[in-house]
Amino acid sequence: MVIPLRQQLSEGTGPGARAARLRHVTWEAGSVTAAQAREAALAFLTEVGDGRTPLPDRTRDDVQLVVSELVTNALRHAPGACGLRVEMPPDGHAVRVAVWDTSADVPVAQPRNGGRVGGHGLEIVEAVSRALTVESLTAGRGKEVTAEIEIPRAARPAPAS
Repeated sequence: MVIPLRQQLSEGTGPGARAARLRHVTWEAGSVTAAQAREAALAFLTEVGDGRTPLPDRTRDDVQLVVSELVTNALRHAPGACGLRVEMPPDGHAVRVAVWDTSADVPVAQPRNGGRVGGHGLEIVEAVSRALTVESLTAGRGKEVTAEIEIPRAARPAPAS
């Protein structure tokens, strides 16, 4: 069993607080699989939906797909630890998925090629996300890739109270 180094669920506190709801998970090198990362994301999405409008299946599936692709890329292309952050901003319009790793190399989506085996991860992430960004971490100590998956207007959860 893999035990995350740090796992945290944060939510606004106090009267009228409307902070983003998020979960951070950090794993040591070689101690996580894409399936375990998907499970961590799904657990967060389930907690976010408790007592509120549940997220549509399509959104949950897209979040899990993005987590799987980004964590798989981190495991394949970067040595060392990696981490996952899943966040729902206070407005409830999207779910943000961020994966960081220890490689400073910026990922590049390959040109479309239906005959190629593999190398479609970023293409898939771009297809289901409304935004995809890559940010270098301090002092060249890696990068963070963030995808934002929009929640359909009719299905947006009620703000946290």
